[in-house]
Amino acid sequence: MRVSKTILLPLATLLFVVGCRVESSPEAKTTAGYDYQVVVLCDNDIWEGDVADAVCDLLETDIPGLVRPQGYFDIVKQTPASEATEFDKKYGLLLSINVTPSPEAPSYSVRENVYAVPQLSLTVKASTAEQAAQYIWANAEELREVMIASERNEYLAAAERKPAKQLMEDFTEATGYTMLIPANFSKANPADETLTWYIRDYKNKAQYIFAFNTPYDAEAGIQSASADIVNAINAKFGTISSKDVSGSRMQINTYRDIMADIAEINDHRLLELRGCWEVSTDYMGGSFTSYTIFDPETATATVIVFALYAPEDNQRLLMHEMEDLIYTLHK
Repeated sequence: MRVSKTILLPLATLLFVVGCRVESSPEAKTTAGYDYQVVVLCDNDIWEGDVADAVCDLLETDIPGLVRPQGYFDIVKQTPASEATEFDKKYGLLLSINVTPSPEAPSYSVRENVYAVPQLSLTVKASTAEQAAQYIWANAEELREVMIASERNEYLAAAERKPAKQLMEDFTEATGYTMLIPANFSKANPADETLTWYIRDYKNKAQYIFAFNTPYDAEAGIQSASADIVNAINAKFGTISSKDVSGSRMQINTYRDIMADIAEINDHRLLELRGCWEVSTDYMGGSFTSYTIFDPETATATVIVFALYAPEDNQRLLMHEMEDLIYTLHK
């Protein structure tokens, strides 16, 4: 299982590797279930023991940085493929474990829209149950990213149909970059004029997008800039207060670890930070993820922060809705 790593410990984002075959079927029905739900197609005798443990580690490992622990995916059910109902086959994510004696090395393949649209069907092939389990453990991050990318692409395709064009123009003017901002976000007016802030407000939850530019030591490199970026985010947070509580201010929660990774997205090398925020003298708080892109020519860092307040809701989905936007970031 994945172990959380504290700040300054880099982890390169995995990319797809050669050997993953993608196929699709042109005719299918609309998918059932919710985002990030998986039906596992696996014979019962194969499922026992290590295969079940490996699949649970693959799908249910906790997402780092969330206030409440939540796995990457929810396993709806495990069933042999021969006993799967038509409804089972309509889920958006299917994970099949195919164990058949073969001289070939373990592998995985991907098919799209086999039984429903949009759908991703990922099949792990191995000669034995033990071999299947070891392959899943060894390639968990890659397999997980394949499924996450499928969910991300579907969300972005829907969001791109209803963009907040005026906010996107404002974002470009403020940062020098373009990024998709979905409809229903509005612009806030922070006390710090150098901070760009968009908010999507619901009855008992809110999604925040913050962006600002800050100088950094280009000669020191990305890793050395991690602590400086944390301080810069905290300084910007400190300019925001709760409208109903005197003397309050937003701040990074220092009782929780801040996790740092390096993400390779759209030919950009980004510093990714995950942690939690809170409001002093108030009970508000939540999760945040930030992405920082560095321009060594100008020694300027552009920091984009996605923060969530959702004490009673599915934080995984709401955070994904914002974090997915970074995949649309371009110069």
